Amino acid sequence: MALPHWTPDNLLPPGRHPADLSDIYERFVWDAPHRNERENLFGALGGYLGVVMRMIPAGRAWISGGFTTRMDGVPRDIDVLLLPDDWGSLKRLDSVARAEIYGLLTLRGVIVEQPVMYLDQVQPVGGLLDGFLCRPGDEETWAETWSAVRGPHGTVEGLVKGFAEVTW
Repeated sequence: MALPHWTPDNLLPPGRHPADLSDIYERFVWDAPHRNERENLFGALGGYLGVVMRMIPAGRAWISGGFTTRMDGVPRDIDVLLLPDDWGSLKRLDSVARAEIYGLLTLRGVIVEQPVMYLDQVQPVGGLLDGFLCRPGDEETWAETWSAVRGPHGTVEGLVKGFAEVTW
């Protein structure tokens, strides 16, 4: 399942590319700049997916963000979209398990008590990941988002990138 080679723009070719963790390591750590920083992100991804696979019996994860490009800048995190095979199983979770699932997701605009504080964003794994959950029927919207190339001033028009898909 090796991931395709980089395009001349240092991106994966457009589309969703099946991969396992060894494929992700080979392309996004070994064959990319800033290997040490990417090693840390990859370690966070492996741990994160291990927890996800324990909590969600079957599904897919789409891996994207700056980590999945070969750009010169150091990627600050990895973007992960979770697509459970059985959405109903998530709806049937008790409140404790549901809280554990929320711990896997990036939360925005959070108010915390004791001490009371407002946080713009809370990310899993100490901020090394942005985790999102795809509701059934929203796959196309997420695919467009995951394919967009972002630069320092927003989305780069005319460029589209691919992303990796891990299935369990």
